[in-house]
Amino acid sequence: MAPERDESRALLGLAILAVSVPCYAMSVIVARSVYEHGGNALACLVVRMGFFATALFIYFRVTGQSPWLPRRESIASLGLGILSAGQSFAYYKAFEYIPVSLAALLVYTYPPMVAVATRVMSREKLTPVTIGALVAAFLGIALVLQVSFATLHPLGILCGMIAAVGMAVTTLISSRILVRADSRRMTLHIAISASAIYIGAALATGGTTWPHGIAGWALLALLPLIYLVAALGWYTCLPMLGPMRASLMSNAEPVFTVAFAAVLLGEFLSPVQMAGAALIVGAIFAIQLFRRRPSTTPGANR
Repeated sequence: MAPERDESRALLGLAILAVSVPCYAMSVIVARSVYEHGGNALACLVVRMGFFATALFIYFRVTGQSPWLPRRESIASLGLGILSAGQSFAYYKAFEYIPVSLAALLVYTYPPMVAVATRVMSREKLTPVTIGALVAAFLGIALVLQVSFATLHPLGILCGMIAAVGMAVTTLISSRILVRADSRRMTLHIAISASAIYIGAALATGGTTWPHGIAGWALLALLPLIYLVAALGWYTCLPMLGPMRASLMSNAEPVFTVAFAAVLLGEFLSPVQMAGAALIVGAIFAIQLFRRRPSTTPGANR
């Protein structure tokens, strides 16, 4: 019965991730559009995380549930919020200076980081199939995004790499916290901590630039709604899939980013980009096939 329950749990995690990943991709498109209407990264993050924290808190109050975690998990989650705030700011700041595609490519170097860290900490074996899938997924991202390295802003590259490291760390830490904590409550604590940092930074530095016009404000209002769905889905699927598996499959996010850009921004997929998308999907399929096949072999899975 246990293998059947585990399989059902994994399938539910995949379904949740299938909603979360496109929403994350769409939030990037919306944020970039806010920039085009005069807004900046801090404005987007203040509204996005502030709304998110408020919405979660109201949810717990309306449903009559306690929003708080035990002391140990609460402190860990608030600390994770500090890391999450830095990671998100670095990512949003990166595509103020460099194209969204390049920023996304830099951030999506984090799955190999997660894979290596998982191997070191829990001694999970990385087979040639897994390593090959990692390489194929990264190559697929590079082809999909078709990044040009002719002119690069150093600050944008630095921010992108900081965001990648931050994403890897938050993925690993959050999965460990979720072993003992409810995902919704953990996410609320992260949101409270991160929003406090953003609001404090905005008040202290005066660095918030708001968008101009009705369209700009409408986009800014849409951003937290999309993020609400994305973030809840991500933290919910992590304990179901595990950090390495979830991170690998989230490589599909750049594919959605490019697709949304084609529909909403008039960009088009070239044959090379389509080949890259096929590589990513193939890598994800290989990981799934590999994880299922050893299920009849004792000790093959964690």
